[in-house]
Amino acid sequence: MASSEPAPQSVLQLHADMPLEEAFAASSSLFEDTARRYVEAYKQLEERFEFLNMRLEETNRELRDSLVEKDRVSNYLNNILESMTGGLLVLGLDRRITLFNRTAETITGRSQDEVLGRAYEEVMGRPEEREESVLHTLDKGESLQNREKDLRLPDGRSIPLGFSTSVVRDGNGDVLGAIEFFTDLTEVKRLESQVRRMHTLAALGEMAATVAHEIRNPLGGIASFASLLERDLAPGDPNRRLVGKITEGVARLNRIVSSMLSYTRPLDLNTQPVDLATAVEEAAAFFEVDAEDRSPGVTIRRDFPGRACMGQVDVERFRQVVLNLLLNAAQAMPEGGAIDLGIDEVGGEDGDWARVSVRDSGAGIAADIRDKLFTPFFTTKEDGTGLGLVTSRKIVEAHGGRLTLDSAPGEGACFTIALPRQAHPGKDSWRQNGSS
Repeated sequence: MASSEPAPQSVLQLHADMPLEEAFAASSSLFEDTARRYVEAYKQLEERFEFLNMRLEETNRELRDSLVEKDRVSNYLNNILESMTGGLLVLGLDRRITLFNRTAETITGRSQDEVLGRAYEEVMGRPEEREESVLHTLDKGESLQNREKDLRLPDGRSIPLGFSTSVVRDGNGDVLGAIEFFTDLTEVKRLESQVRRMHTLAALGEMAATVAHEIRNPLGGIASFASLLERDLAPGDPNRRLVGKITEGVARLNRIVSSMLSYTRPLDLNTQPVDLATAVEEAAAFFEVDAEDRSPGVTIRRDFPGRACMGQVDVERFRQVVLNLLLNAAQAMPEGGAIDLGIDEVGGEDGDWARVSVRDSGAGIAADIRDKLFTPFFTTKEDGTGLGLVTSRKIVEAHGGRLTLDSAPGEGACFTIALPRQAHPGKDSWRQNGSS
């Protein structure tokens, strides 16, 4: 079927009725006009392209700034999470762990690599009561505050945890998961136990002081009558031996009473800056003189620093503690042996400390006995009062220090006195002198 549109005509055909020169002139004018319009359209297109290109660059720059800001905020939040002193884990709706911070790794003994993506029960254990875990929060949407539970570590030990939980929601209020924040309560429980022990000892001390005063008067009378009785007996009378037993028993009871009074009486310290090596050496020298008769097979090996190690101490009380520890060490080696007596300095987050250690090479101390050694009146010696170590710890703690024991069966025992370190008068601290 033929087209109804007219066939295209050339410029010359449009101006066929014109002379050839006029037709070329008209055609040239039309071409110039068309070319001008194309140039203007190209310029407009070029300007539009330039504008869109600038907008694109601006948008890209805003996007880059947004991504940088997002990374900054993300890193900031991650740093906050990793710097928290408590453990933090986040569960998704599938009950799998999606976040596990550095403190959580430290408390649980598990790394992020082995935890992320795993079910909550596989990492934290199956709770005895579901209502006491973050799973309850995820199911019911109810937060838990200040709860406690036990966590079994990979090495088989259990530690007490304090924990709180809350729900994670998005901007629309939809639940995304749940958070559990937890802390290791081991040290808190230890301090609570120590506080209870101190309350018990305080009550026991008040009672002991009362009993001691009531006992001393009858003891004085018994000693006086025994002395009169011994005076009236002939030198060869066999009853003198019985009187001697009475006198020995009275003396032992009097020592116990004196120890009780010394333990319960508030300490009035007369402290001064002292080179601990000097005070320790004085106690060691006194022990060695006495050990020639009591413990002839016991020797002391000294390991003292080459410079002054200063401490603010009551010299008499401090020597009493060191001498008591040396006597205990000698009694732990009935067959003889060496006592390692050392002094050193350590620094840490809790300050700078001067330490005096007394280590024996005896049979060591079993765990069940070790836990009771600092309990008043507990003793493993036939003639002991059970107040020597308790009084020693009291004196050390009155100086702001600590008396600790490290021992295991067959490996001897080491008692360590740690005292807040004092700078040497007129000299820089030991850290500034090059120690670490």
